[in-house]
Amino acid sequence: MLMNKRWALQTEWRLGYTEEHGQEVEARFGRYVGRMQWLFPYIGAEWRSYPMDMDIHEDNLFGEPNTWDDRRTLNIGLRYTMPFLLVLDAHLDTEGELRAELMREDIALTPRLRMDLMGNTDLEYMAGLRYVLNKTFSLRTHYDSDMGFGVGLTLTY
Repeated sequence: MLMNKRWALQTEWRLGYTEEHGQEVEARFGRYVGRMQWLFPYIGAEWRSYPMDMDIHEDNLFGEPNTWDDRRTLNIGLRYTMPFLLVLDAHLDTEGELRAELMREDIALTPRLRMDLMGNTDLEYMAGLRYVLNKTFSLRTHYDSDMGFGVGLTLTY
């Protein structure tokens, strides 16, 4: 993420261990609105490819076709930070499909243990745990309904 007081460029990359586990890239550019900056309108892009044949839901929660395995779209959306720091993200893509996601990151379970949770209208979900080693490094484990289990090292600067 690159940002200043109002503008932000955010990207997320997810790579599977093998080619069959696929990859995802999401990017968004927008501006925080208002004094409290709870609202973030943005434009973005999403690219994902999952060549592995898995149990895929035919429709999302809105009754639209789920393009879980192959998606290349531009989108326009809003992110809104709700009470308890829940982030609601809703966007409309170039295919005319509406998607929504609810996420909460950095839930403090203990002074060093943090949890992340996410669910969306494509019936995808994620849960992760992060153990803070020091100001710079954390150990992370993660389960994603698309990619399965993962472990890693988080660098914070």
